Amino acid sequence: MARVIPPLSITNDMLTSSTCAEPHATELAYNAGTTYALGDRVILGSPSSTVTITNASPAVVSWATHGQADGTPVVFTTTGALPTGLTAGRVYYIVQSAAGTFKVAETPDGTPINTSSAGSGTHTATTFVHRVYESLQASNTGHYPALAASSTWWADVGPTNRWAMFDLERNTGTTQASPLTVVLTPGVRVDSLALVGLVADSVTISITVSVVEVYTATVNLSTRVVLNAYDYCFLPFSYAAAVAKFDLPPYTNGVITVTITRASGAVTCGGLVTGLNTYLGTTIHSAEADALNFSRVTRDEYGNSELVPRRTVPKVNMAIVCEKANVNKARAIQALGNATPMLWSGIDDQDSGYFEAVLILGIYKAFRISMDRPETATISLELEDV
Repeated sequence: MARVIPPLSITNDMLTSSTCAEPHATELAYNAGTTYALGDRVILGSPSSTVTITNASPAVVSWATHGQADGTPVVFTTTGALPTGLTAGRVYYIVQSAAGTFKVAETPDGTPINTSSAGSGTHTATTFVHRVYESLQASNTGHYPALAASSTWWADVGPTNRWAMFDLERNTGTTQASPLTVVLTPGVRVDSLALVGLVADSVTISITVSVVEVYTATVNLSTRVVLNAYDYCFLPFSYAAAVAKFDLPPYTNGVITVTITRASGAVTCGGLVTGLNTYLGTTIHSAEADALNFSRVTRDEYGNSELVPRRTVPKVNMAIVCEKANVNKARAIQALGNATPMLWSGIDDQDSGYFEAVLILGIYKAFRISMDRPETATISLELEDV
């Protein structure tokens, strides 16, 4: 079966706990009053402040010296009531950022939200950054790293270690001494969870509702198949790098615990995706696992080669037989997935030798729906890793 999981954005409130601390011993939280040397690294975690919000079209949020860039996720809480048009705990995105003010939208490049009442109480805005920045110059003071104006002072080098597993990029991962345990409280229904980019021996996923365990599954990642005595003695150990479970009970108040373990060495998780999956149909046998190789191979005039290894980006091409009743669901995914990473699975069976070959956390480059049969349609997908 072919399925896709549109990822739920994991916010500070959803990540109840993690055994991966932030900041690490090698990381320092950014301080505007500190002078940084060339090569120093800092993190921006979750800057927070009390704010005022106007009753206007659009609403203007005032936060002195906030320094937040457009597209930054932000969540509001309040001791009273937010202005009508805003919902406490919902993720919004900063737009039209200016000195001391910004507006918010429902999408990173969306239309600013209007408010129709003044609200009451004290409002607090908490942004969701969790990025690491490296100083590009000496005597670096007072240049807020996330601003475009600071691009000559700071380089964004990626997510913090704690949050790297939630950024939907397989090539950035959370690495931690075994076991790595994260506890998620989504607050909404989810029925699927996938882990990619794993370096581990096993994964355990459990769900509790009101402290009662309602689901548990442990996946042994070993792919070593021993057929004879020679294999037992000499066959190298190998491990799967991905897990996907589509049978989670969809409780709105479920608490999900994911534990990743390894007998020797640190564990790594390149990406964790959870959400409600959409069934697309049945994958046809001609699915292809491909890759974009960005390594460089050049030869001099004598034919000697120079090899520069670079990243290989996984690709999957597959065709899916889709029931006509599912076509509208497929079209909705087509619209939702425009330049948005999702978890695509061509085969549900974890024990299948083809499972990882047709599992990809990425974007679609082509999504064609052909009404070529009376009762079914054919979906042709070209998928690329992010």
